[in-house]
Order: sequence, then structure tokens, then C-alpha cells
Amino acid sequence: MADDAPAPLTPLDEDWERALVVVAHPDDVEFGAAAAVARWTDQGKTVVYCMVTSGEAGIDALPPDECRTIREAEQ
Repeated sequence: MADDAPAPLTPLDEDWERALVVVAHPDDVEFGAAAAVARWTDQGKTVVYCMVTSGEAGIDALPPDECRTIREAEQ
């Protein structure tokens, strides 16, 4: 039923200059916030990432230590 649809989100104020994006895995930004980060950087805002893991479990065919080195180099 259309009446049960959630209300649209209210846009947030964008009168700020810096953002900290905190994610668990290196690719979480791309899957969860890439469009927002692109918009913010296009507006001249400074965006810094804090990734709490190195992505060491992200490649099934490699041991975690080898995968960590590759993932950290990608960032």
C-alpha cells in the first residue's frame, strides 16, 4: 500500500568543510558512500577515510598477509 511508504529523507545541511568516513573494510566506501564522497569532493570539501581493517580477508586465493599488502597498496 502506498500509504505505508516511508517519508522521503530530509536533505542534510552541507555547510561544512571536512568529513571523516569510517568504514570496516576498504571497499565499503565504494559500495556505501561513493556518490556522497564524489559530491562532497566536487564541492571542495576535504574527505578523509578511516578504514579499520586492511582488507586482509578480501582475496580467497591469497593468505591474509599477502592480501593485506595488496589491499594497503591499493589505498
